[in-house]
Amino acid sequence: MAFTPCTSAGLTANLALDCAKPRIKGYEQIGIIILKSDIDLATTSVDATNPRIITALALKSAKKAAVIYNSKNAPLPFNGTQTAYNREADAYDKTVQFYYEGIGGAVSKNAIEPLKDADYVVVLERKSKYGEGSFQVFGWQKGLSAGNDGGAQVQDEETGYWLITMTTQEPFAEIELDFGGTGNYVDTKSDFDALAVGM
Repeated sequence: MAFTPCTSAGLTANLALDCAKPRIKGYEQIGIIILKSDIDLATTSVDATNPRIITALALKSAKKAAVIYNSKNAPLPFNGTQTAYNREADAYDKTVQFYYEGIGGAVSKNAIEPLKDADYVVVLERKSKYGEGSFQVFGWQKGLSAGNDGGAQVQDEETGYWLITMTTQEPFAEIELDFGGTGNYVDTKSDFDALAVGM
C-alpha cells in the first residue's frame, strides 16, 4: 500500500453562503464543561468518515458535566471565543472565554483554581439551529485549560465577575457534537440538555 501524507484532499465544498441557511452568529447563555478524563471513551463515538463529528458523548459512571451560565447579555455570552490558524504549529489556536460571578474561598477551591490545573472539554450551543455545527466542541483533542499559554483568570471587583480565558491548540479547525450523526438539532439538543444538569 502506497504512503499517503497527512494532508487535506483539497476542497470538496463551495465556499459560498447557503441561501436556505443564513449564518446566525453567537452562542446561547448556557454551555457545558467536562473534565476531559471524565469522558468515557469506550462508549463515546465519532463519525467513521469525519472524526470532527462526535456522534455520542458519554461520561464515566457517577461523573457529571458542569454548567457554564453567562447571565449577562452585555458582553455577549462567550464573547472572545475564537479559533485562529497558527501557521508555525500547523494547528488551530482555540480560545473559550466566559464570565463567572462567584467569590470567596469555596469558589476559589471548587471552581476557579481547577480550571488551570486540568484539561477540559467545553461544548457551546450556537444560536444557529440548523443542526450541522449547532454544538461546537473545544478541547476534544488536547483539552482546554486556563493554565495553558494565553489562558487567564482575572477578577475585576469593579465589574463583579471573573473573566475566564481557556486555551488549547488542536489539529482540527472545528469539532461538533451531533448525536446520532444525522444533523438533527432536536436530537442533539435533547442530549446536550441531559448533560447540562450541573454538579
